[in-house]
Amino acid sequence: MKRLLPLLPLLLISACAQQSSKPVALIPVEERNVPTEVNQTANPSEQYNKAAPDEDSPVILALLKESDAHKETGNTNKAVATIERALRIEPNNSRLWYEFAALRFQQQQWQQAIALARKSIALASHTVDLKNKSWELIAECHDRLGNKDKARQARQQIRLPG
Repeated sequence: MKRLLPLLPLLLISACAQQSSKPVALIPVEERNVPTEVNQTANPSEQYNKAAPDEDSPVILALLKESDAHKETGNTNKAVATIERALRIEPNNSRLWYEFAALRFQQQQWQQAIALARKSIALASHTVDLKNKSWELIAECHDRLGNKDKARQARQQIRLPG
């Protein structure tokens, strides 16, 4: 026992020196890494574990419905928490990122809304309607921030379906 006593401080120091990495669930959703470009050569089902926006899972649909209910009662904080929960389930769901951006817009958090809408665009792949809604949201945010040129540039990104 006496021979182990001098080693005790070294063990304690080495245990404290180890870096702990934050679990992904504790990183705010808007700070998580999301690809800015979709790899066109990859199989979409392999690249993203996500159905098309009109094919959301029953859990995601229920969470979207719950978020809408909170939004209708004016409780945007609970609506945000619900969308964040849905994003923990499907972090690459472009529709959820758009809904999150729209909530931040409603909360007048323009810069966050822009960043979240850009994530939605990056993940939207070939969903023109969702991309257009995201670009319009970005333009509206820039309008609110007084950036008329950036708002105009965002609106120029809006494409006709087809």
